[in-house]
Amino acid sequence: MFGLTSTSLLILMIGGAVLAVVALAVLSTRPGDRSTSWGHRLAVRTAPAVLLVLVGQACAVAAVGLTLNNSYGFYTSWADLLGRPSPDTVIRTGGLVASGQGAVRSYTLHTPVDGRNQRILVWTPPQYQAPSVEQHPFPVVMFLPGQPNTPDGTFRHFHFAATATQLIDSGKVPPFVAVFPSLMIAPPRDTECTDVPAGPQAETWLERYVPDFVSRTYRVQPPGRGWTVLGWSTGGFCAAKLLDSQPARYSSAVSFGGYYQPVEDGTTGDLFHGDRALERENSPLWLYLDDRRHGGLGGDRLLLVAGQQDKETWPQTRRMLAVAASDPAVADIAFPAGGHNFENYRHYLPAALGWSASAWPV
Repeated sequence: MFGLTSTSLLILMIGGAVLAVVALAVLSTRPGDRSTSWGHRLAVRTAPAVLLVLVGQACAVAAVGLTLNNSYGFYTSWADLLGRPSPDTVIRTGGLVASGQGAVRSYTLHTPVDGRNQRILVWTPPQYQAPSVEQHPFPVVMFLPGQPNTPDGTFRHFHFAATATQLIDSGKVPPFVAVFPSLMIAPPRDTECTDVPAGPQAETWLERYVPDFVSRTYRVQPPGRGWTVLGWSTGGFCAAKLLDSQPARYSSAVSFGGYYQPVEDGTTGDLFHGDRALERENSPLWLYLDDRRHGGLGGDRLLLVAGQQDKETWPQTRRMLAVAASDPAVADIAFPAGGHNFENYRHYLPAALGWSASAWPV
């Protein structure tokens, strides 16, 4: 009833803040007895007033935080917020797809390199089951969530099933399979999809285990020209990095609100252990410049989607575009207004999928 993203919890916090203000007003206007002792006045007036102020402020701050979390999708559950997801938790797929929008399945993968269980979501279009294409391998879109976020959260916030189905049905893109892997593989740490020395092997998870599983389990094209990697926010950073570091595995990458130099802060910890070469190798900007020194992206393409009012991504996007100004392999969608949230960026998913599909083998 009072889940982290539930409306009932938000209403409770708003109601608590309002009631605390009303109670404080009633307490403040109630006549007092000047003959009572200081201790009595402290117990019946001052202490309750302080408590009501604290409760009201806590409820108000919580209400604002819940509203922001519901809008941006930072955390989807109490376990997610506390960094303690249950090992038996499953990704709930109910409600993710409507009738005629294909099928979605969740999986738990064991990764020997970390000894951890990770989760992925896989969407297949209605055409995947058609007898006429039973031997046809499908292109793949790998969509990386933000940080923190979940595969099903990103799937839902971007209206992925409805958007992809409409594009396929209208003939704007061919049928494809989409995979949404977990990005936060060592919660609550933000790994920046990096193979951390003596730590989480986040890049190996995305480069090796996810593609291998999809290729074994589904009728898809092998990694290469028929694969596109998309990403939102931190996932956009990772998408650009994977394209630059593993060009043979993808034909294109799309960065929705991404950035292009790795971040190290309290959420990431020490990612590179002072190894400057390792830090450069995890920077999409540095990797791109290195690619340019050796002939460019080798036929691959990169699309940057960013809002010019998005303070989280626009400064680095602008720098990346300046560096790639003369490169026809780097395209952009720079929309003029709007901040760093799903509401603004999901409108550009159709254009991004159409742009990506134009590079897939026929």
